[in-house]
Amino acid sequence: MIDLLKLSQSCVKCAKCIPSCTIYQIERDEVNSPRGFIDLLGIYEKNEIALDKNLKNIFETCFLCTTCTTLCPQTIDTASMIIKSRIDIANKFGISWYKRAYFYLLKNRKLMDFVFSFTYFISPCLFKASGDKLRSRIPLSKLGKRTIFPFSKKSFLQKYKKLNKIKHTDSKKVAIFIGCLGNYNYTNIGESLLFILDKLGIEAVIPKQECCGAPAYFTGDIKSVNYLIKKNIEIFESFLDKVDAMIIPEATCAAMILKDWKHALEYTNDTIYLERLEKLLPKIYMATDYLYHHTNLLQALKQKQRSGLKITYHDPCHAKKVLGIYKEPRELLKANYNFVEMKECDRCCGFGGVTIQSQKYHLAYNAGAPKAKNIKDAKADIVSAECSACRMQLNNAMDNENVNTIFKHPLELIKDILKGL
Repeated sequence: MIDLLKLSQSCVKCAKCIPSCTIYQIERDEVNSPRGFIDLLGIYEKNEIALDKNLKNIFETCFLCTTCTTLCPQTIDTASMIIKSRIDIANKFGISWYKRAYFYLLKNRKLMDFVFSFTYFISPCLFKASGDKLRSRIPLSKLGKRTIFPFSKKSFLQKYKKLNKIKHTDSKKVAIFIGCLGNYNYTNIGESLLFILDKLGIEAVIPKQECCGAPAYFTGDIKSVNYLIKKNIEIFESFLDKVDAMIIPEATCAAMILKDWKHALEYTNDTIYLERLEKLLPKIYMATDYLYHHTNLLQALKQKQRSGLKITYHDPCHAKKVLGIYKEPRELLKANYNFVEMKECDRCCGFGGVTIQSQKYHLAYNAGAPKAKNIKDAKADIVSAECSACRMQLNNAMDNENVNTIFKHPLELIKDILKGL
């Protein structure tokens, strides 16, 4: 269990974290900064300040980007401290009805399938299509346009459910954990991964799976999170010993499973599932990490013709700052594309989770604007990131700043090269 008081006391007040903090760059108020959060969390833990709506509002402004932890000489995990406070917030104030409805859907896959399929059919009435983006026909914000992710008639898991059985062959086998946005909204990500694996002679397995629980975890709904974790662990145990690896083409899902599942189980002191999880983790990878280190994909790409397109790359916080993955996607893209590094490539895009997007959109808007400018200044044809949450946020930010750069997932770009486009 995380010790808020101990971590708070370990802060040396050096302020190295403050200039790069996503919320501080917007608010310019030390209360809304890692040092401010840490001090308040320590005081709260000592019962010297009440968890009222004002304190709730402060703790909910954190984007959980973990930039502060990467800069901290003590490597204080401020994000985990904030999550602990959000669990207390959820217990005291409850969770908004629409969040509870959303988390209920995340725990009920068949109902989620129906809702997203229904949304696909009615979306032309609500949204205007523009590439892989939808724009609301009704203004959702005074701040600017709201770009909505697209919806699919059938989810990725529904389309490829026949691939859920493992064949008894000698070929290398890889299971895919697709993630909710890749499953329901950006299905071309999974299809690109299937194409790549086929070209590499690797058998793809798409097992039954549940949401990783990230939206509920970042909101503080620990019951929903641990329910999903346990269901997934039980599912993973049924097939992981029969495959070489399970790969995840989403930074948030990968970080959630590889790092935060352990934290979530520790909150409830569930030692049995913690032990079961530890046995599974060595076979779980983020997609580009696995493809770069454990396949001959890079060599295969170098044999293909180079593209004239100019690519820049945005580092998802969960990839670079949490998992340390940033070299791998770049090396794979550099093999065939003209690569240009944008300024502040690892600056948080400003997605921030369900609460930021639904209740504090002005923060997401203000965090996204400078990122869109950096993309524009790079003068690239395409911006890429291994994260669909970043895709949604960056598409929205670029629309609001009139940036015409196209977003593509690195797996989509790699597929284009292998396909000969």
